[in-house]
Amino acid sequence: MANPGGVFTIWSHVRFPSFTQSSKPRSILKTALLAALPIEIVNFWVIGYPAGASGLTAASQHAAVALQWYLFHLPGIIASDRSTFLRTHPSACSVLLFVAGWVDTSLLLAAAIWAVRLALRTLSKLSSPMKHAH
Repeated sequence: MANPGGVFTIWSHVRFPSFTQSSKPRSILKTALLAALPIEIVNFWVIGYPAGASGLTAASQHAAVALQWYLFHLPGIIASDRSTFLRTHPSACSVLLFVAGWVDTSLLLAAAIWAVRLALRTLSKLSSPMKHAH
């Protein structure tokens, strides 16, 4: 498709959604925190602790699922290992593991959202017609 400047563009008719235009860090973090909450609820209560009998499914027994669970909850695991209070109070330890997993999931989602927005913004700039210098 040719535009008035004579430059051939494929993407000239494509309009990206407005969320690709704003890249405010606060909105990315807010979106990531909200999106990570249901993910962490499923990850924590449905899948459960891989070394324990908790969880509603046997999915935590798969190596890949267990590995991601341990990686996302690693700060909470380290803190519970170092603290005698957390070892003797399983409820407080569970809250700490949930919060650690939620924060790690949020950070991962924020990085993914940022990368997708960057890619969409780059595609948008590449698809815009080039201005000729006279």
